[in-house]
Amino acid sequence: MLLFSILSPVLAEHYVMEIGSKSNPNAHLFAYDQKFRESTKLQNYPLRMSASKEFTDATRLSTRMELKALHNVTEMVIDADFVGIGRIGYLVLDQESGDPRSGPLNPKEEVSRINHMFVGNFSIDEQIIVAKDHMCECGYLPCA
Repeated sequence: MLLFSILSPVLAEHYVMEIGSKSNPNAHLFAYDQKFRESTKLQNYPLRMSASKEFTDATRLSTRMELKALHNVTEMVIDADFVGIGRIGYLVLDQESGDPRSGPLNPKEEVSRINHMFVGNFSIDEQIIVAKDHMCECGYLPCA
């Protein structure tokens, strides 16, 4: 059995990329595919509540946030202007049951759960206030 091997040089052309401006039709303009991400999670154990915001896959992202977490009130103010995916939500658990660090053990422990999801181009102004006891006297809740 005879094996023949043919060795020949491989010819390849070198491609030259021109970098320039829009006025040069042969020039390539580069666009960077940047994605921005930002997230914040707040847990107020005395109130048995948690609040969170998360922005992912954002090509444009501008946010401002104010947080207040006291033993009887939590306030979270979010202003955001973004193109991408945004998630904002909070969970409030029953004050009398379970461990606040473990989350809800059964649906009866949940007093309130809110989740907002935004996909696309959005400008939002969100305010979340969770208060307990006699907070209407302090101006956080309307008094009847």
